[in-house]
Amino acid sequence: MKRVVNLRPFKLMFILLCLSAGAWAQAPVVEKVEPPNWWAGHTINPVRLLVRGSNLKGARVSSAGRVLKIDNVRVNDRGDYLFCDVTISNTAWFSSENKTGSQVYSITVTTSSGETSFTFTVNTPLDPKANTTSISNDDIIYLIMTDRFSDGDSTNNKDVDRNNPRAWHGGDFKGITKRIPYLKELGITAIWLTPWYDNPDEANQCDKPWCPYTNYHGYHAIDYYGVENHFGSITDLREMIRECQRNGIKVIQDQVANHVDLQHAWAKRPPLGNWFNPKSQNTFNDSVLLSPNASQAERDIVLTGWFNDILPDLNQNEPEVSRYLIQNALWWIGTTGIDGIRQDTIQYMPRTFIRDWSAAIRKQYPNYWMVGEVLEEDSAHTAFFQGGRTGWDGVDTQLPSVFDFNLWKTSTDVFTGKKPARALRDVLKYDGLYGNINNIALLTSNHDVDRFMSLPDATQEGAMMHIAFTLSSRGIPQIYYGDEIGMAGGHDPDNRKDFPGGFPGDARDGFSVSGRSEAEQKMFYDVRTWLEIRRNSQALKRGKTIDLIYGNDFYGFARQSAEQTYVIGVNPSNEVKYIEFSESLLKLKNGRAFYSPNGTGFVRNISNHSSRDGLVKLPVPPKNIAAYEVMVNPR
Repeated sequence: MKRVVNLRPFKLMFILLCLSAGAWAQAPVVEKVEPPNWWAGHTINPVRLLVRGSNLKGARVSSAGRVLKIDNVRVNDRGDYLFCDVTISNTAWFSSENKTGSQVYSITVTTSSGETSFTFTVNTPLDPKANTTSISNDDIIYLIMTDRFSDGDSTNNKDVDRNNPRAWHGGDFKGITKRIPYLKELGITAIWLTPWYDNPDEANQCDKPWCPYTNYHGYHAIDYYGVENHFGSITDLREMIRECQRNGIKVIQDQVANHVDLQHAWAKRPPLGNWFNPKSQNTFNDSVLLSPNASQAERDIVLTGWFNDILPDLNQNEPEVSRYLIQNALWWIGTTGIDGIRQDTIQYMPRTFIRDWSAAIRKQYPNYWMVGEVLEEDSAHTAFFQGGRTGWDGVDTQLPSVFDFNLWKTSTDVFTGKKPARALRDVLKYDGLYGNINNIALLTSNHDVDRFMSLPDATQEGAMMHIAFTLSSRGIPQIYYGDEIGMAGGHDPDNRKDFPGGFPGDARDGFSVSGRSEAEQKMFYDVRTWLEIRRNSQALKRGKTIDLIYGNDFYGFARQSAEQTYVIGVNPSNEVKYIEFSESLLKLKNGRAFYSPNGTGFVRNISNHSSRDGLVKLPVPPKNIAAYEVMVNPR
């Protein structure tokens, strides 16, 4: 008997298997490409792309034509991130018909299950004359926390609550643009803005007293190529930068290469298994970074430990991470035309990365100025991170600048009566530890420390002396917004109050004379006067420092350049003091020297002085800093 086999169930099973296989083998998907564009003729070529998506396993990447060459493709184990090098032809990208300054190309991603494509823009070569001035000793930097300075666009005021010191308050790029005339009136030549990367809109939750808190400060990036929506758009940012530069004001970006926020897409889907350092709490035992005698285990926990539970620590020892961060820094310079970079928490990243980051930026922009935050009140420690010298580890960071937190803290202590005046000299004696002492940044305060007027025993006279000393000392001065009118503010967030008059409904306007109190106007006038003295003096901007006299209640020193000499007297005491010294210490050229007062307050009423038998005696009023310009008349 012939057996009949029913094939229908097998056909159905085959169809189901095919459908199942088709469901699993989906076409590749691209969600985000970083960077989205690059420049022909750039020192970084090829540029390394990071492509986020799905179904990318086994992908091949290609581009038609000869303009872009794609190679060195790498896909992570999950198949949701792809890396590839894109080499841009230096000659083939441009055609005479292309007048837009850029060209868009298609890049194809192909797998066995299908293909997709994304666009990549090649821009014209960067102007070699752009970003050649950068920040220098000619500048006076003004630190602005964008959210707390001025609200110029109410349409981006999502979840604003000015009654909550840890909420968004509404400051933005258009608000800063609106205040350019004020900055010019004060005498500011550069502004440093806290980070403008896109941050989470939602408040951070934790079991600490400061939670919940929003990310108004900008240090919790979730998109290194995005702009914070509370501050405006990238168009608003570019317009602000252009207007600042048209008015002689440079712009410094605050970058954060050490960590991201836990809400970053990388936190749930890291591009590589070692993209982040394993979660462990940073001990902040920073001294082990300086000491060659520290164990590697102690050093590692400071370099790889997380700040807290919601800030995953990036692993800059992974070449893909390092390259991503270096390219991102260069992208912001090329895209916006910023004049300098402040790098947050730089000491918590490997010194080899700091070197590579600095070198890459200065290869494209040889005179570019970057400053690293090393929040230590130890001159040897901060000097260790400035470039120009090779450390015990064989690394020269090539970093142009660091902040001088030691001299800042000592100045606040001297002018609140906690330390003698000679303590200033006792910090300045370490200047030789730095690779370039004139290139460091000296602050009056910032967003991480208590403002001067909230320190115990602070007075307005002391605050003015603190600022005057900062402006007469070596380095590049940095003022925190509101210091010029004596704003108070204790621990974070009290030190981040809104600038009065910067927001709709404010009771008074600190940006105008009529809106300031008598004390605020005097402070503003004195600060502006000292800023003018500094701007017009090569000796104060670039001169060497010469100690003349120092004691518990007085310090006299000179600042001397090739063409000018200033003599500075620091008198925090309650009685008149004198800068007494032998004129030979100044090594002046032949001629008769006159010492012309050029400062604030009573100093303007002091008559010119000259030496007698080679000795100089210059009065300095109590609670004051006097600046005498040395005028030499040929005999």
